Amino acid sequence: MTVEQIFLLYDELTGLQHIAREAEQWGVRVQIVGTIGQCLSLASAAGVQAAFALSCQADKVFLHINRLRVVFPAAGIIVVRRDKMAGMERGHLMLAGADACFDREALPVEVVACVQALRRRGYALRQSVALAEPNCSKQVPTIPQTEPEADASLWELMEDGWTMLTPRGQAVLLTRGERRIVLVLFALSPQTVARDRLFPMEEKGGAQVRSVDVVISRLKRKLWALGEELPIRSVRGQGYAFVGSVPAVCQELARESLRKDGVYD
Repeated sequence: MTVEQIFLLYDELTGLQHIAREAEQWGVRVQIVGTIGQCLSLASAAGVQAAFALSCQADKVFLHINRLRVVFPAAGIIVVRRDKMAGMERGHLMLAGADACFDREALPVEVVACVQALRRRGYALRQSVALAEPNCSKQVPTIPQTEPEADASLWELMEDGWTMLTPRGQAVLLTRGERRIVLVLFALSPQTVARDRLFPMEEKGGAQVRSVDVVISRLKRKLWALGEELPIRSVRGQGYAFVGSVPAVCQELARESLRKDGVYD
């Protein structure tokens, strides 16, 4: 599935390194590739966890955009330039197939926010394609299934646990504290988890453990603002439990992320 591939075309390494460090804070790995051929090859075989960055000078940018768009029609393509770009140049690049253009005046966080927005678009496209597929063979009678309704209640994680997907398909970016709490609760759902297990070992203590309540309350407000109710329940005297539907593959993803972090019980 290629609808969620993201490509950065840049002409200056230092600026890209700033973007890569900012992206890492949100769970997005920027992988630098040497040539357009390598870029196409790696992107075809990769999942959706990496954004591919290709060095691209001004005389090649239109050619590279065209090749990427031909192979990955629904991918996200972002041009990042060292020098200031005029409105006419931005317009030409976007008419050629770029989704966004940034120059030296843009903050790294703006580029990362654009990456995340394009990923949400890709996820929405994948979901709409999946929903449309059953209608492609109307000539074959089928018995209505209940699985789609069950799937509509699922809570999922993307981007190594930095993005939570609600049952309505809304992508919620998580802070570091929110992410680690959600990972533990997803991994053990629907079990009740004691507060002191929701923080890494070296951070345990009265103030940190009490702040779990603050982080969860803040996350619930964030979901409430989107019109969603976060199914984290407080169990008096015991801790918290995630009582929403979490697919088995998502639970394993959460466990793997916790093992990789290496700071949990």
